[in-house]
Amino acid sequence: MTPSPAVAARDDRMPPGVPYIVSNEFAERFCFYGINSILTLYLVQFLHFTDAKGATWGSLFKSGAYFFPMIGAIVSDVFWGKFRTIMTFSIVYCAGCVSLALFSNTPTVVAIGLLMVAFGTGGIKPCVSTNVGDQFSSKNAHLIERAFSWFYLAINAGSSISIFFCPILLNNPKYGPKWAFGMPAAMMFLATLVFWMGRKKYVVVPPTGKAWLKDVFSAEGVKLVGSLIVIYFFVACFWMLWDQSNGNTWTLQAQSSLMDKNLGFGIKLLPAQLQVVNGLFILALVPIFTYLIYPFFARFFVLTPLRRIGAGLFTVASSFIIVGWVEQQIQSGHSVSAWWQILAYVVLTAAEVLVSITALEFSYKQAPLRMKSFVMALFLLSTSVGNLMIAGVNSAMVKPLHATAIEAGAQTWVSVAEAGQFVTGQKIDFTGDNGITVIGGDKPAPLEGTFLVAEIDRAASRVKLMDVVDRKPVQSQGTYAAGGVVATYRLVGPMYFYFFVGVMGVMGLLFILVAAMYKEKTHVRADA
Repeated sequence: MTPSPAVAARDDRMPPGVPYIVSNEFAERFCFYGINSILTLYLVQFLHFTDAKGATWGSLFKSGAYFFPMIGAIVSDVFWGKFRTIMTFSIVYCAGCVSLALFSNTPTVVAIGLLMVAFGTGGIKPCVSTNVGDQFSSKNAHLIERAFSWFYLAINAGSSISIFFCPILLNNPKYGPKWAFGMPAAMMFLATLVFWMGRKKYVVVPPTGKAWLKDVFSAEGVKLVGSLIVIYFFVACFWMLWDQSNGNTWTLQAQSSLMDKNLGFGIKLLPAQLQVVNGLFILALVPIFTYLIYPFFARFFVLTPLRRIGAGLFTVASSFIIVGWVEQQIQSGHSVSAWWQILAYVVLTAAEVLVSITALEFSYKQAPLRMKSFVMALFLLSTSVGNLMIAGVNSAMVKPLHATAIEAGAQTWVSVAEAGQFVTGQKIDFTGDNGITVIGGDKPAPLEGTFLVAEIDRAASRVKLMDVVDRKPVQSQGTYAAGGVVATYRLVGPMYFYFFVGVMGVMGLLFILVAAMYKEKTHVRADA
């Protein structure tokens, strides 16, 4: 029997440029997530940032990394095309990595290095992901979902390996920050080389110049962008929660000695290494969702991308219920197994499969050919907005205190007018020069950063400090100089995490209404 034209036109071969793109993504994500995995802990432990300030800087770094894709998309679509854009921004990226590895000893230098890394990774991000889709046409469009699954698996394989090894380097005095940031730098140089090696294998979609502007500002373009922005707002809310698990507040929680990080089987993890389970769970759950869960539910109803995303919003909120309970145990002084946070990662990862992978594929298919990088940049901008939301909450929840004295000695007491409002285990922050030095560790250090309230003397309006990690009394020396700032947090302990549960619950309900009104379209590259 002679095959029909439609069957004859089908091509089941994976495009030759895809392996180079996927390999580049593996190495680049190794770099980015390696830096990100240790950044907040580095700021807190080595530069004595408070928990709120360290988490805020971490969120602002990621916000920049996902804001600059808009710049990269415009440069790619209007002027340079994807290949030249990726190569140019990768060079800036490499320079930023070198800066962090060799000169990250002051906040100013760290900020400059992080800005360069954010600019570089942001500039290439929309181009690399859309470059995957550009390799396909209507003949092999049925392979796009598989290629994006490979792409996402590469992201999580690279991130998992770096998240495991970079904290080890940071924690080992023989290596420290230079090696911990240096390994990601080396991988970024490798990523740039691999991408360059595949230059003759790629399908090249040329920049569209002014045609890009016509498409974006046409009636159809404005309508599409407006509709997607509404969807991406809810995706931003998802990232507001998810990114806290990635080297941010979940990692700060795992610092506590009350979280038993001995998992059995001879496995004991560092606080920052717990993040590695997310990538491992992605590797396990992607095929389970793709080949089992989605086909099963598709028997009963149409499993549209927006329905998957909606389910993911409620799922990610559930993970925060678990970490909220963990925080309650730690604040109350009870030991808790790290397996509970790992359970939260299982739930969080299921939400990631439902929302992130789906939204990535959804974004590519919704965009006309000449707007694909722009639309992908809009999708990535949702992550930027989500991290700005985290930074906003972390900044807004800081509550300045009226401190009148700090008594140094074998035990450190802080006199504050608000002492009666504290609970044991609550965080208290110190910034600036207050004349007090903490002793008893490897070397004396200023009384800066985040500590915990060990005891409350309401009669004398004072609180006793203990270390945030080991919960030991803080030994200090010096005379209070009435300088610096003393503060605490409005969202105390588990209430911080439960706040986000409530926000996401409301967002999930609103999304159901919005998704019901959205009209989906599909655009792929036509064959010549």
